[in-house]
Amino acid sequence: MTVSLLKENADLATAVDILDSWVAHRVKQWHQPGLAIGVVYRGELLWGAGYGCADLETGAPVTLDTRFRIASITKTFTATGILQLRDAGLLSLDDAVSQHLDWFDLRYQDAPAITIRNLLTHTSGLPRDSANPMWTECEAPAWDEFIKDTKARAATRPPYEKFAYSNLGYSLLGGIIEAVAGQPWATYLREQVLDPLGMGETRPVPSVDDPRLATGYTREKDGYKRDALPFWLMNGFEASANFASSVNDLVKYAGFHLGLTGDKALSPYSLLDMHRIHWLDAGWDGGYGLGMGLYRVKDWVISGHGGGYPGYLTAFSVCREHKTGVIVLTNSLGSDPQAYVNQAYQLILPEIIKATAEEAPEAKAEWEKYLGEYESDWARTKVIVRGGKLQLISLDFIDAPATTLEPTEVEGVFALCEEGQSNETLRFELDAAGRVARMWERSEYSIPVD
Repeated sequence: MTVSLLKENADLATAVDILDSWVAHRVKQWHQPGLAIGVVYRGELLWGAGYGCADLETGAPVTLDTRFRIASITKTFTATGILQLRDAGLLSLDDAVSQHLDWFDLRYQDAPAITIRNLLTHTSGLPRDSANPMWTECEAPAWDEFIKDTKARAATRPPYEKFAYSNLGYSLLGGIIEAVAGQPWATYLREQVLDPLGMGETRPVPSVDDPRLATGYTREKDGYKRDALPFWLMNGFEASANFASSVNDLVKYAGFHLGLTGDKALSPYSLLDMHRIHWLDAGWDGGYGLGMGLYRVKDWVISGHGGGYPGYLTAFSVCREHKTGVIVLTNSLGSDPQAYVNQAYQLILPEIIKATAEEAPEAKAEWEKYLGEYESDWARTKVIVRGGKLQLISLDFIDAPATTLEPTEVEGVFALCEEGQSNETLRFELDAAGRVARMWERSEYSIPVD
């Protein structure tokens, strides 16, 4: 479908061509070693490309199968695992962390216990990282050392007081998965998430001798020089940032997050829970779900996660409303993958929306008898046809969005489709002459205005 969509829509093809040229230009302009990008539509790769080198020494090119350390995109997999266990009734998001990790007793003064929900939403009040210079020296503590170090730490604030990103918190979630599932974090995610989604090329625990793994590089130094950074694993912090994956495998993951794989890895209800706001930013312009950040590009809500690891910066994102996703993987610091993601949405998403827009349906002739104004003591409304759909508008609040009246199997009964309201019905009661006597909106009625 995606191939034909691109072939049959010249403006969409032009938008992709512009993006391709712009990405190639920026990679060269910023002297980046390599970059891979994929644009996803309805769970399939609409377009993708690799640029530059996976390894500067050998000159191996970046392809869509090149693996990168995807860093904190790992958190989305860990969150999925936790929600699976919630769905199975093996834990609750409001369980105290100490209920599953008996060694954990950190608590801010007299504040409530830190919960699994706090860890998922970065509202635990825990420190961000290890007590040691993990990111500077490229060395992470083993799990036993992680426990010892964590027990000696202190919460910095009460739960829910503030959003504060915590790799330590997500590492604890990995420990909870192991404790509840009775198997290692990596094994659980392989069997319960990756295998069901067919993601055989994704590695929870990458290997130093993986021939497909891109070499990671430093920020640019004098003379456009970049140094290769050492391979290392997150060990005790693995549940926060250990994964490696490719664009082609993450296309399958995007299909999952777009809600196109049924319940292969997670119930659709928990998937929706991941992608809704659980922490709202002060400016109301974004927030955090369960393992997913949410923000806006123009009028579109984008959810996903970025990743930063010594030598790699990455971004995974989906626009669930329009079944579209963008993936960007780079093998250098100072590469700003989010800039590529945002530009991809701005160039391509309007053309996808235009190319896939449904033609306006034809209004049904039998709706004619329902049209007109209605009044009660509470409101004056008007039933109209617009864009081939029957709609109800308020004459008291003319700027409020119209309510679409979706036909049901029962003649004269319509489902009320409106934001912020339950899925109830509107019914037109006819008199013996076939004229509307009353318009029943839920359990209340209005009278036609002559």
